Amino acid sequence: MSNEIKSHLLIGNKYLGSLLYFKDAQGRGCLKLSFKNMLADLTRGTDVPTTLPVPIKRTDPTTLDISYKFPDNLLEVKEIVNGKTERAFYKVPLPVSGVLFMIRIKDWQTLDNDQQKPSPLVLTPPINTNSIVIIFSFLGENGLPFTARGYQPTEGMGTIDLPESPLNTFCIGLAEDPNNNSANGFELVVPLPKAN
Repeated sequence: MSNEIKSHLLIGNKYLGSLLYFKDAQGRGCLKLSFKNMLADLTRGTDVPTTLPVPIKRTDPTTLDISYKFPDNLLEVKEIVNGKTERAFYKVPLPVSGVLFMIRIKDWQTLDNDQQKPSPLVLTPPINTNSIVIIFSFLGENGLPFTARGYQPTEGMGTIDLPESPLNTFCIGLAEDPNNNSANGFELVVPLPKAN
């Protein structure tokens, strides 16, 4: 298997983001997801008690990069808003026992149109609602992906094989989120404690 894996993530014909797996100069694996849409009303939430930041205004161009560093079992969340970078790190306990993170989207049809790139991973959007949650996880020890609390198992599931052990399958699932009453259009939820 190649040391680099590239894909872009679609919900139907709408562009969600890109995925890149690579090895750094020291041979350490890293999985990076980039979301470069104009992210309206981005907030960060977590199951771990924390203070939520003020929502970002719709007019602020935002890039959201989320990386998993395999040797360190560390999830890095990097937000770039108008050139200013904010970073947060989360320790992922092994064996993995839950989702890495979720993205709640109030209306997936407001995402940018597909960029017609090769190797897309296409998630099938729901028919009954535009409000969705995308769940990112590795396979559990039982060989099944994790489902976030309160969400039904997803129909639109995609997996990506990675040259890592034991975390060799990355899962991206989609579920309906009909109870999303948030004023925010795009919400990142990381149910992990922050690293020191």
